[in-house]
Amino acid sequence: MCTSFTYKDKTQANALARTMDFAFVLDPDAVLIPRAYRWKAEVDGVERETAYAFAGLARNDKEFVFADGVNEKGLCCAALYFSGFAYYESEAARDAVNLAPHEVVFWLLSAFATTEEAIAGLSGARVVDIPIQLLGLTPPLHWIITDASGRTAVIEPVEDGIQIYDNPLGVMSNAPEFPWHVTNIRNYIGVNPNPTKPLVLDGVSFTQFGQGSGTFGLPGDYTPPSRFLRVLFGKKTALASENEADAMTAIVHLLSTVDIPKGSVATDHGVDYTQHSSIMFCETGRYCFRTYDNSQICMIDLFAHDLDAQEPYVWDIPKEQHVQVVGE
Repeated sequence: MCTSFTYKDKTQANALARTMDFAFVLDPDAVLIPRAYRWKAEVDGVERETAYAFAGLARNDKEFVFADGVNEKGLCCAALYFSGFAYYESEAARDAVNLAPHEVVFWLLSAFATTEEAIAGLSGARVVDIPIQLLGLTPPLHWIITDASGRTAVIEPVEDGIQIYDNPLGVMSNAPEFPWHVTNIRNYIGVNPNPTKPLVLDGVSFTQFGQGSGTFGLPGDYTPPSRFLRVLFGKKTALASENEADAMTAIVHLLSTVDIPKGSVATDHGVDYTQHSSIMFCETGRYCFRTYDNSQICMIDLFAHDLDAQEPYVWDIPKEQHVQVVGE
């Protein structure tokens, strides 16, 4: 599961937001990887050094595994499940950047400053079928990237190789492939925020029951196509935000339209639910998040820390909800 979208405020400052929906409890830490941090690729053992510092939520599984993050140049990336459609290479290749699927976010954020650079770099990359120890399987993934300019792309490893699609809509969910989701929008072009006009039949007037009649037909289920459409509608109809603080508020509300409570989606592996939601601001380098058990927004501010530190910063995530009592 998972849903993601980009969002710009009136100043054209860009952000990437996502829900992390999963049945396996991920229990990540808040992590900041500094510049010049050396890490080893699992596929071929090649050691690389980070060019740019970046932050996000991650688990330490031999190396840090990130599902999303933002780097100091404003590049943002998120990995989403791509079950039934992801195709990986069976072995490493010479003269290629060989990566396990769970290493792609780390590599992109550590090596590139813009979406354009990342797309160019991907031409020499190879995603190899390597399981992640944490899950005991190779996760089927695809990725969304965006930068401070707002250029957004979707990266999908399929049987024909790594396909890269420009994504001016700035929305992505799960399977099927991104072009299918774009085509599916045609089924919902009549959905809009305006009230439906009364209908007169044989002199009898029929009016809508209440507000929101123009949204009739907008799917409300939790399937990937429906979440894609729902968050696209919300993003395109949301009132423009004045600044980053207003954008934060708007994004939190948009994320709530695809938030999955425990019990609503069952899988063969347990209950799928929104374990956390993340908001990444390209220009300010702020990584904001909230978890299922704590709706208070937490933040990693990249530029409030030493980006040339010798070791990564690792912080525990607040687990409990804090209720502010008024009137006392």
